[in-house]
Amino acid sequence: MKKINRRKFLNDVCPAIAISMVGASFLESCSKGGDDENLDVSLDTDSSPESSGYTVEDNVVEIDLNHPAFASLNSDQWMNFTAQQILILKISDSSYRAFTNSCPHQGVRNAWSYDQSESRFVCSRHGNSYPSDCTTLGTNGYVLECYNAVLAGQKLQITKP
Repeated sequence: MKKINRRKFLNDVCPAIAISMVGASFLESCSKGGDDENLDVSLDTDSSPESSGYTVEDNVVEIDLNHPAFASLNSDQWMNFTAQQILILKISDSSYRAFTNSCPHQGVRNAWSYDQSESRFVCSRHGNSYPSDCTTLGTNGYVLECYNAVLAGQKLQITKP
């Protein structure tokens, strides 16, 4: 019988089940880290693309930046988009970067904060930090995996590998 890591199973499976039941806004407000202030908790159970603010086609996630679920990008300049396992960083009004939200150290997905003064994502599980330049090694010798992010009007398209 194959052993399954309980925490990994819950981290991998539960967000997908929860998003199908309560929508992205609720899950986003459950993440930990610097995005815990001024939470907008919505129990909107309408799972149509218009209600969630994003669509997924193959490996491309398209986000409507005008949707309330993504408002924290304007105020905090970053967010942990747990429903799609992506960290999103606003560089400027016309530039964004996207990363996996899986910590290279132990795969933690919802324990992130962002240190603006150092331009680094910090995993609060063990304090490892990762620069947001997509090339520089983090404190444990790994680079946080980057995804291609392209802004087209008010739609942000993120391509996962």
